[in-house]
Order: sequence, then C-alpha cells, then structure tokens
Amino acid sequence: MKRLLQRIQLGLRTKLTVLIETLIVLLVLVTGIITTMREKETLEDELRKRGLAVAADLATFTIRPLLLNDLPSLRRFVNHSMEQDYVRYVMIIDPQGKVIMHSNLDEVGQMYQDQLSLAAIHSEVPGYSPSCIFAQGEHCYDLFVPIQVSGVRLGTVRLGYSYMAVEQEVAKARQQILFIGFVTTMIGIILSYLVATFIASPIKQITRAIGNVANGDLDTRLMIRRNDEIGTLADSFNTMTEDLRRTTISKDYVDSIIGSMNDTLLVIAPDLKIRSANRTTCELLGYCEDELIGKDIHLLVSQEEQVFQHEGFQGLLAEGSIVNYEMDYITKKGTLIPVLFSAAVLKNKDGMNLGVVGIARDVTERKLAEEALRESERELHFLSSQLLKAQEEERRRLSRELHDELGQSLMVLKLKLRSIQTGLLPDQVKLQKDCDEILSYINEVTENVRRLSHDLSPSILEDLGLSAAIRWLVETTTQYCHIQSSLDMADVEQVFSQDSKIMMYRLFQESLTNIVKHAQASRMSIVISKSNDQVVCCIEDDGKGFDVKKILHNNSNKKGLGLVAMYERTRMMGGTLDIWSQRETGTRITITIPFNNGGRQP
Repeated sequence: MKRLLQRIQLGLRTKLTVLIETLIVLLVLVTGIITTMREKETLEDELRKRGLAVAADLATFTIRPLLLNDLPSLRRFVNHSMEQDYVRYVMIIDPQGKVIMHSNLDEVGQMYQDQLSLAAIHSEVPGYSPSCIFAQGEHCYDLFVPIQVSGVRLGTVRLGYSYMAVEQEVAKARQQILFIGFVTTMIGIILSYLVATFIASPIKQITRAIGNVANGDLDTRLMIRRNDEIGTLADSFNTMTEDLRRTTISKDYVDSIIGSMNDTLLVIAPDLKIRSANRTTCELLGYCEDELIGKDIHLLVSQEEQVFQHEGFQGLLAEGSIVNYEMDYITKKGTLIPVLFSAAVLKNKDGMNLGVVGIARDVTERKLAEEALRESERELHFLSSQLLKAQEEERRRLSRELHDELGQSLMVLKLKLRSIQTGLLPDQVKLQKDCDEILSYINEVTENVRRLSHDLSPSILEDLGLSAAIRWLVETTTQYCHIQSSLDMADVEQVFSQDSKIMMYRLFQESLTNIVKHAQASRMSIVISKSNDQVVCCIEDDGKGFDVKKILHNNSNKKGLGLVAMYERTRMMGGTLDIWSQRETGTRITITIPFNNGGRQP
C-alpha cells in the first residue's frame, strides 16, 4: 500500500482538494451524527411527554368510573385513548396489579406482577420504563400515571406508546441531513477546489520558477502580489534569485578571469594543503587539477622554501600578504620554473583565516631576457670602455700631432716671418705692421694649439700628477672664463692608478666644461675628500640648473658622450655618479670612487 501511494503522483492542488473535501465530509458526518442524536433525544423526550399527557388525561377521566365501577365508561375512555396516534395498548390496573380495563379485553382480570407493572404500581408520580419493550410487533415506551383521589390510590394507567414516531422523525431528519450533507459536500468540493487553486497556484508558480532557476535561468521572477505568507515567500524568492544572479555573475566573472589568467593561482589552506588550482597552474606544472587538490604545497615547492615552512607560513598569515617573492615551482617532471610569488590571506566574515590565495608569474623568459640584457650590458660596457680607451689613445695621438707637427710648423713659419721682417727697408712701414700682425696671430694660434694639445692629453697629468692637473684645470677655467672658484682637495695622489687618474681628470674636465658652456654660473666650488675607504668629489655651481632626466635622454640619442660618458667612466672605476640640479638654483655633481676599484689602496 505504501509503495502504491508512493507511485501515485498527485499534484498539490489535488492533494489540497482531497484533504479539504475529506475534512468537510468528516465535518458533515460528525455534524449529522451529532444532530441526529440530538434530534432523536428531543423526539424521544417529546414522545414521552405526549404519551404521559394522554395517560394523565385518561387517569383524570377514569376517576369517576373507577369510583362507580363503571366498566363501560372505562371501556369507552380506553378505546378513545387507543384512537390517539402511536398508542398501542392502554390498561388500567388496581393497586394490586389486577387489570381492571385493557385495550385487549382478553387481558381484563389478569394479575400483572412483572417488573414494569410493579414499578408502575409503586410509583407515586408519572413515569416511564427506562427501556423500550416489544409489544404488538413494535418497540414501545411503557408510560404510567397513578390514579389518585385525595391521596387514595385507585389504580394506575399504563400506556404503550410506539417508538415508530421517533424512528420516522429520525428518518426524516436523517434524509434532511443527508441532503444538506450532499449539498454541503458539493459546495465543499467547489470551495475546496477554489481554495486549493488559490493556495496551490502560486506555489506551483514558485515550483516552476525554482525549476527554471535550477536549470540556470536566473532571470526568472515571480509576479505574485499578495499580502500573506505566499506573497512574502514570493518576494523573498525574487530577492534571493536576484542575489543569486549577482553572485553567479560575479562568480562566473571571477571564474572567467581566473580561467583566462596567464598567471598561476593556488588556494592554500592553513595546513599547507592545496584547495584549488587554476588552469594555468595545471598547464604550467603538468598536473591535472585532481592531482593537486588536497596535496601538500611541497609537492610544488622545495622543502627549504622559507615562506612555506611552518614559521614562514604562519608569518604570512599574520602579516596578511607577500609581494613578488622570488622562488621556483617544481613541475611534474622535476624541472624548476622561476616565478614571482604574491599572496594574500583569505578570511571569512568573522575574520578567521581560511588560507592563502597565491598568484605566481612565470618569469623564465624574463630571467633569460635579464641574463641576455646583463650580457649585452657587459658587452656594451666593454665596448664603451674600449671606446673611451681608444678615445684617449686618439687624443694622445692628436696631442702629439698638434705639438710635434703643427707646433713645429708654426715655429718655422714664425722664424721665417721674422727673417722676412728683418730684411724689410725702413720705409716699408705697412709691411712691418703686417708682419707684426701676422706674428701676433701666429703666437695666438700657437697658444691655442698648445692649449688644445694640453686638453687632449695634458702633460701636467703625467709630469706632476692628478692633484696638480686638477688645480691647473680649475685655475685655467677661472682665469679664462671669469668664474670665481674655490678648491678644497685632499691628497688623493696615491689612491688612483694611472688609467683612473686620466678618467678622474676627464670627469673634472667635462664637469667644468659644462659649467662654462651651459650653467652661466658666477661661482663654483670643488671639494675632494677621503672618507673611510672611498674618495668623494663634489663639484657645485650657482648656475641656472637643468632637467637631469631630459638631458640624459637627449644625450643617449646623440653621438656625443656628455653626461653619459661621465656615468660610464665612473662605472669603469666601480664608483657612483649623482647629479642634482634645480632650475635657477644650480647643480651639484657628486662622484664616489672606492679605493680598491679606483686603483690601489693607500
């Protein structure tokens, strides 16, 4: 039976209709039974009252005939009572139980000593038997009324009243109740169907909407406007569906982002177990997602990796994040992949740590590119140093050419011109004057050649050393360019090798040349000091200043060396060059050279 009920698929409306109709039928049945019982009781009581009234009238009318022993009158009164509806027998018995008159004349003179008769004889008040008796083929009430005159008991009237009256009335009442019950049942079916429809229809809509949502249609909404629990449920469903739609869209959006990420993503629990991994992680490391979920993170990283040791991971959970931590992932084949690992702690709404979300970027290509860049930089620095060395050699060669060839040629030209001037006549004044002008010009050219030769390869640097060369350079700049200067120089002569001295001289030469050409300065100061294991040179002016980044960018796009050459020379000595400049304030160049890189330690 239970399986049969499980197989029977009934809709909610049908179930509600059956339930409500069953309740109505039960209510009608119970009401009918109660009504019938009450009607029966009322009819029985009414029937007994009616019978007792007939018996009482008979007792009143029979007093005189009993006193006069007028049997015909008693007979007449008994017959008259028998003419009443539902009266089935009438008898008058004396106080000893002898039948004085009976509706059945054959019973006259009989002695009745049965319980009903004795009860009637001894009763001082009208009454009836508590149970029906069967008389003349029918169930009857046995009613009795004492016949008394002035307290003297003359006898008792016993009357049998048929129970048929009650049965007929009850039958009528039952028919009425059945009719009312049928009508009520029909109305109940209609009302229960309407009520069930009223209740089930929105629930059916909700069920259908839930099915649509379950199938992925998150735009489903319920158009139910009711001010009851179902209306509240519909509003809650719409709100929940909208929240679910937003959450699903956000989840799909996040999943799409995670799925399309070129970086690996891992969710690591506080116990260092992998909880989630994106597609890129699986592809990069050669694992399936199922091979990673639930595994220890040390499947992918070295046991010695500090951040994933117990203390390091607890520190990460406490600090909340880590950014661009360099480490290696281990692939399924055992190869190492360099990555930049960044992570943030994942917490719930109560602030409890759920784990760590880690994102790592494969920097293999970047590492290769960095190594290639470093190699290119090494080659570039080598080329730059070779270029600077070649430049110095070319400067020495040009200096020698200017000094030996052009200098000697100018000297010969000067001597030849003096010889010609000596041979002129005294009246050749104009020629004398022209020769003097040419000699003055030759002297000026000679001086320029000497200075240019000195600039290209200062002999003072080789003859007297770096300190003297720098001092001569400052004095020459002050003399010819009319710039006030101050020089505070420690003894650094024994610090630098010969090559380093030349590069230091070129740094000062370039700095002072820039002051003269571009700074428009009126004062400059040079401080050379030794501090700990390094030499610090500071060259400062009060000129108009410039944009350092812009100038460096412009110089990098030109064939000239400029500031870029200064940086390169400093680097070749293992030092640093710092340039500070501000518009309308001035410029400060700071050169720091370590002893062990600049040449030899003093």
